[in-house]
Amino acid sequence: MKNTYLTLLSLILLYGCGDSSKEEKRELIKPIKYGMVESVGGLTTRTFSGITQSGSETNLSFRTGGLITNLDVAVGQRLKKGQLLAQLDQTDALLALEQAQLDAANAKVQLETASSGFERIKQLYETNNASLSDYERAKSTLSNAQSSYEIALKRLEKQRSQLSYTTITAPMSGIVSAVKVGTNEVIRSGQTILVMSREDASDMEVQVGVPEKYISQVKQGSPTKIRIPTLSSNFDGVIAEVGYSSSGGTYPVITSLINPSDEIRPGMPVEVTFTFGDETQETQLIVPVKAVSEDESGQFVYLLDPIAEDVYEAKRATVEIGSLTDGGFIVRSGLMQDQMVAVAGLRTLYDGMKVSLINQQR
Repeated sequence: MKNTYLTLLSLILLYGCGDSSKEEKRELIKPIKYGMVESVGGLTTRTFSGITQSGSETNLSFRTGGLITNLDVAVGQRLKKGQLLAQLDQTDALLALEQAQLDAANAKVQLETASSGFERIKQLYETNNASLSDYERAKSTLSNAQSSYEIALKRLEKQRSQLSYTTITAPMSGIVSAVKVGTNEVIRSGQTILVMSREDASDMEVQVGVPEKYISQVKQGSPTKIRIPTLSSNFDGVIAEVGYSSSGGTYPVITSLINPSDEIRPGMPVEVTFTFGDETQETQLIVPVKAVSEDESGQFVYLLDPIAEDVYEAKRATVEIGSLTDGGFIVRSGLMQDQMVAVAGLRTLYDGMKVSLINQQR
């Protein structure tokens, strides 16, 4: 009985130790903030991902809402300028136009009647066979009829415009990039129906998102290098537009292709390489201020080396730093460009500790 009790106690202790070990292992994978060792001065390059797009891409929509009765287009279809692309239900618009035409016709008859009446009263007035009040009354009737006719014509023109708003024609010759809706679907005014672009290689451009730390160095007219992996091709580019506001922490930058190819299509992933810096300045390595610590052994940082998916190992590295700059400390020895270093919680780190990363930076 005593042996049985000891055996059960041992199993419980082993099980508890096992859970404690696992819990300890989980606690060791600590999320930390990190920074990068970067090169400043001289010329440096940075590559960002982007996508090709048409410079003349156009979103087409109706100026009025309604039920789509005709939409005979497909993605990739080639279009000619003026070609009918889509049409809404025109029943109400046609009835309104017919009523406006009748109103205009009636107003014209009223105008002709008032005009002939005025001419008759005018002749009688000139021969003293009609009073001044009769003349003024006929003149006012003619003026009102003229105004009514002009208003009826404007309403007729408006209804004709309303009818034209129920159709969409191709504003240029090109190709359909996307179709957003289908036949028998009710749409609202201004809703994008389809997207088309000019089928021309020289019209292709590239859009990339540049992080805020680099956007101040991106200048319109500067050259870039563009690589399209799917084509295994490299192209020269020039910066055409630099975004003023950010989206998701990056700023949109448009690069035009100098030597485009007919193989390029909208939506292809690309890699755009930008060149930053001043070749007249000396190149120096910079490490974030918060990454450097010091003890009796000297100055050191914790390098972060990947050892598994989303898991890194902290390794203590002795460094020698120089003067402080706006970007951090100048590195004299001990570090290399693009190494990752911990920038927070250094007192809780130790050599060989497993961590995960937060606050991803470029």
